This record gives sequence, C-alpha cells and structure tokens, in this order.
Amino acid sequence: MTKLILVRHGGTDWERKKRIRGAVDIPLDNEGTIEAQKISGELAKTKIDAIYSSCASCSFSTASEIAKSRNLKVKKIRELKELDLGLWQGLCVTDVKKRYRKQYAAWRNSPTSVQPPKGESAKDAFDRTISALHKIVDRHKDGNVCVVSGSMTLSIMKCYLKNVNIETIWKSLPEQTWWEKLEFER
Repeated sequence: MTKLILVRHGGTDWERKKRIRGAVDIPLDNEGTIEAQKISGELAKTKIDAIYSSCASCSFSTASEIAKSRNLKVKKIRELKELDLGLWQGLCVTDVKKRYRKQYAAWRNSPTSVQPPKGESAKDAFDRTISALHKIVDRHKDGNVCVVSGSMTLSIMKCYLKNVNIETIWKSLPEQTWWEKLEFER
C-alpha cells in the first residue's frame, strides 16, 4: 500500500488578489515561501521516500522546501498541472462571475458538464491527473510519497482516493498550507 502525502503549494500574489491562476505559472510570493517552510516543518518527522510536483513554480518551490532537509530530488510531472481555466485565467473571480455569469454558475454546479471558454474540461483534468497518480503509485508500491500541486488537481485526487463523485470537487478544495495523508492500494 502506498501512503500519499498530498500538499497544496504555498500562496501566490494572484491568489491573494483573488485572481484565477489555473494553469498559469505564477511563483510563490513572500508569504507563500513562508507557508512552504511551515509545511516543510510540519512534515519534518513524516517519512517521505519520493517527492513529486507539478511543473508550476509555486508547486515546485513548495516541494523543494520539503525536499531540502531530506536530500531528495523533486520529480516534476506535467500531468499534475492545475486545471487550465482558459479565458478565465488572470481575471478576478468577481469579473468572471459578471462576464461569464451563466457559464460560471453552471460550471460551479456541475464541473464535469461545462468547461471554461478555451479551457480544459474537468473530465480531461481528472483523466490525466489520475493517470499520473497511478504511475506514481506503481513506482512506489509500499512507499511514502509526497505530491505537491494546486487545489483543483489535489481535489480531483481526493475525490478519487476517497471514492467521492467528482461533481463534489468544490467541497474538497484545499487552502494554502494544507496537507493530508491518504492511502492508495491497487
């Protein structure tokens, strides 16, 4: 059985300004760096055999902070990227709610039936994320593995690992400095 430590990356300037990041690569801000150090400290006594991260700099920086005292190398996986939110990326949430009122409301009510304009469907994000998760688990069948990514990707993993309908993805969104241990047996 593989033990997974899912970690939400530290914060970014866009998140604090309520801008939608999606798959845009935004680095940790100063507070996000402190949050990454806090997570690393909280996980200091947790056994970790491998650390994986999305390619986003905020996730990689958080993972690197966790890896620093463990003499581990962070492995980047493209498929762990955050959901591509298309034209919504970079906009403030309030602007998206105004400009794309019906589409945004439908997406919030049923994320698998609607996708952001020029963005990725939740179903496609689910498929690539879970495929990556299976590859990680296959490499570390009885290991302790840390996976660092963004909130939507981690929420997809949590829904899958807890056998919860993906339509409830909004109830599982992690905040900064969140981490959780889950087990995965194939």
